[in-house]
Amino acid sequence: MTGRRELLVAVVLDLAGALLVVLAASRPWITYVVPAAAPLPSRSGSLPGSAVTSVQPFAFVGLAGVAALVATRSWGRLVVGALVALAGVAVVVFAVRALAEPQPAAAAHGVFAPGLQTTLWPVVAVAGGLLLVLAGLLVVVRGRRWASMSSRYDAPSGSPARPASQEAALWEALDRGEDPTRPHHDAAD
Repeated sequence: MTGRRELLVAVVLDLAGALLVVLAASRPWITYVVPAAAPLPSRSGSLPGSAVTSVQPFAFVGLAGVAALVATRSWGRLVVGALVALAGVAVVVFAVRALAEPQPAAAAHGVFAPGLQTTLWPVVAVAGGLLLVLAGLLVVVRGRRWASMSSRYDAPSGSPARPASQEAALWEALDRGEDPTRPHHDAAD
């Protein structure tokens, strides 16, 4: 696979993983039913992933990584890849913790229900986190060899196009009222 294709694969994996995590964080992760005494109705509700755990900031790290992968060069790209991989690991850890123990997250929001149920959205977040890890590892392993953005629009670092004496002569012509863009430097009319 060529370097450009590998870069494209890394960017797509990173973008897909980050978007999956953002989507999953906005959906309900925990549903509950709080039973009530006989005349009162039971209360039901849900808690979104953004309230249950803090996976969303790591998804934004992944989204920022999409632009940074394209814009950086060798060592900078290596750092970006490592950060994206670490963000993916954090997403997986937080989502698995929310799946394994939903009671502490629900209790933090004042929900003390005996029958908490987790939805499939934490699993989607885990899948997004794994995509982020995969993208980051691909960048760390192969990213230093990939082409980078052109330096075409960078500030010039060489000497100026005109010698200083020629530039001084142009300014002197302007001081005399001559137009230095005319071929013979005729006096202004």
